[in-house]
Amino acid sequence: MNFSYYLPTKIVFGFGALQSVQKEASQFNTAKALLVTDKVMVKTGVVERVVKALGEGTVEVYDGVEAEPRIEVAQSVGERVRQGGYGLVVGVGGGSCMDMAKVAAGLATNPGPARGFVGNNLFVKPSLPSIMVPTTAGTGAELTVTSMVTVDGHKQWINSPFLLPNVAIVDPELTMTMPQSVTAATGLDALCHNVEAYLSTAASPITDSIALEGVRLISCNLERAFDDGSDRKARESMSLGALLGGISLQAKMVYGHSIGYTIATRFRLPHGVSCGIPLPYVISGYAAACAPKMSRLADAFGVDAGGQQPAKLGGAIGRRVIELLKHLKIPTNMKELGVKEEELPALARECLDMYPRPNSPLVFDQGSMYAFYQTMWEGRLSA
Repeated sequence: MNFSYYLPTKIVFGFGALQSVQKEASQFNTAKALLVTDKVMVKTGVVERVVKALGEGTVEVYDGVEAEPRIEVAQSVGERVRQGGYGLVVGVGGGSCMDMAKVAAGLATNPGPARGFVGNNLFVKPSLPSIMVPTTAGTGAELTVTSMVTVDGHKQWINSPFLLPNVAIVDPELTMTMPQSVTAATGLDALCHNVEAYLSTAASPITDSIALEGVRLISCNLERAFDDGSDRKARESMSLGALLGGISLQAKMVYGHSIGYTIATRFRLPHGVSCGIPLPYVISGYAAACAPKMSRLADAFGVDAGGQQPAKLGGAIGRRVIELLKHLKIPTNMKELGVKEEELPALARECLDMYPRPNSPLVFDQGSMYAFYQTMWEGRLSA
């Protein structure tokens, strides 16, 4: 068995962790920082809290991040950070805010348009130091090498080890005011990260252990956090599950995320919703290809394996996820979402052509991918 694992980011976790932001920032000996966020975070008062903690007069705020940010937003924040003489970037908010903060840190030291860095490992110089402060429990962006961008209507990514933040400050207190819809979408995103990483051929004993614990935490607590946002234990568990999902992402995703990308922009779906709808069918469809792993995955979901064969077990786990989607008031299949049956061939082609997954243990061609979309449209599990 051969594998590598790399995570240099310092993690500060727990209720009250935000209080450490000034201490963590001080190690970078900079007179000026750029805080990257969106207007919602400004209105909630979270940005003001971070600015005060860092020291007023030492921080400037860029609040132009949008949901599922376009490449033009990355270009805008890049121009801002290049002109400002900053020594530190702080990302505050959900995944979009942190992704743009990471891109800002990278563009600060690497000349060229943001579009020129779409792809893998195109930054050649280390980024500015960065600190990420997530306010949702979902993306795990505070611990990943990836920033997602929308380019000409399609989801794309900027990947580089230089994008890994120096510090992740994860304070569950900041998630307590998330509305139900955001709790649902971000929680599903974290669940998908852990499950897909576990099913990936790039998984290792380290990422498997992390992913299974992430699945357990989320499957036990997402409904509780959705029903009662003031449930501190559930919020803490969700923040930890999302954090673990960010770590497990080192194993990369399988086709669940790719399928999600094909429907996200068409239906203006939050990222977690677009990936969550395919999840039960991914688990069921991958069960035979990942047979040795299914018993442990069932246990993490709280599903009784009961000596069932992997295919049957995959179906049982898939049904548990469908129950979860219903509880969260999210469509459980593509027909319910509003996808037309005649759109399925084009979606299948886009999935394979634009979002291939060489680390998927289940190999698709055009015919089998179309058949897979058909099962997701009908709401039919493989077992």
